[in-house]
Amino acid sequence: MKSVLVRHILPAVLATAAMLTAAQAADPIHLITREEAGLPTAPKAAASTRNLTRGPGIDTLPTPDKGVDGKPFRLAVRFMPANGVPIDPATVRVFYRRDPPVDITQRIKPFITPAGIDAPSVVVPSGSHTLEIEAADKEGRIGRRQLTLTVAPTP
Repeated sequence: MKSVLVRHILPAVLATAAMLTAAQAADPIHLITREEAGLPTAPKAAASTRNLTRGPGIDTLPTPDKGVDGKPFRLAVRFMPANGVPIDPATVRVFYRRDPPVDITQRIKPFITPAGIDAPSVVVPSGSHTLEIEAADKEGRIGRRQLTLTVAPTP
């Protein structure tokens, strides 16, 4: 009985689990909901002040600045450590700039690494959306960057 379980049933269960995991990874993440997009726009932020010590840089990769409503796209951000001090992924926060701001960090948390954020498939409703990304290095220095996504309505 044990050999039947090991030879036939266990491999089938493992194969099914692998397919479910791959299917879940392929599902696009709804980065911003339509309800959140309907919130009032956040007021313009005041000019930022300079830190005495330089925090990490945040650079957008081939993330398109334009998209089409309902069509998934890749959201990619690279963290650039300052002075060789690595980024602490636990400190990364992503906000949707609305009034009040919406913390969307948990939606992309699985895609955050010390090197950056690489979410292969996100969906954003039509409109202009400003994200604010914040990351701190292992010495506590903070870097911030705003990213604006412009998404056209479905043709």
